[in-house]
Amino acid sequence: MKTDQEIAQRLVLFIAPILAAPVIATAPAMAYSLAFSETAFQFENFSHSAYSVGTATNADTLALVTKPASSVAATAAAVAYFFPDSAGGLSSSVAGGQGSSYIGVAHSLAQVVGSVLVGSGESFGFNFRAGFTLGSSVSSTQLGMANAAGRIAFWLFGSNDGGEVSLLDSFSAFGQVAAGGNNFLGWQSSGNISYTGSANMYGTGTESFAMASFQGSYQRNFDSQTQLTLVKVQENEAGVAVPEPVVPLPLSVFILFSLIAWKVRRKATSVGQLDLTPIQKDSRI
Repeated sequence: MKTDQEIAQRLVLFIAPILAAPVIATAPAMAYSLAFSETAFQFENFSHSAYSVGTATNADTLALVTKPASSVAATAAAVAYFFPDSAGGLSSSVAGGQGSSYIGVAHSLAQVVGSVLVGSGESFGFNFRAGFTLGSSVSSTQLGMANAAGRIAFWLFGSNDGGEVSLLDSFSAFGQVAAGGNNFLGWQSSGNISYTGSANMYGTGTESFAMASFQGSYQRNFDSQTQLTLVKVQENEAGVAVPEPVVPLPLSVFILFSLIAWKVRRKATSVGQLDLTPIQKDSRI
């Protein structure tokens, strides 16, 4: 039987070359920072074949050095696929630098969309596995910052006889780590989704790390013919800056962090500082 560890293994194989790119040899007298966000998602065992599918990926980076003797690198990558019996993607954002003045931001996104037609009295279902890994580290929180955020989510929309489209069910998990604190994990789902999972969070004064993985299934019966559309999104943001900026960095990275944090406080439970026991169904406030 396949296990949640396969999510981590796929991430390692996909991410290792990317993580190697921004690694910077640090000098004792120079500030350094590193942030990374990685996600993996896979659907399997669809009960119905999709008559229409689509995928989309996006990767953006910004690397800016503003003083001599500084260096920074940012990398982002994403892949998405939709086959008859499976769908999903892998995505990663990494930023790292050293010196006295630099900014690095990376953003990646992977999406899949599939539409199926379910007849009256039929049941639609599938299995899924998903996970993310987040990390951040700085030489000193007084000099700079390193943040990483990620989310994995899917939504199922439905309509009857060409009528109005409505959201039927959804699942989402999200998190952030920031060197020196402000770490969280959260997740939520609707009633027709059954899943188990595990999550861990670790932090010190200068580094933070979080990992979460989920494995579950979806099943829903329909009384009439229904057109269904499944949408999956996985997104990663990583940002580093020395010195710590007075205003948010360019692109969406730190704005996204703030929005995710606000949503988590409203809709999900904070994991805390160290560990989370295996998840059974929803976690929310």
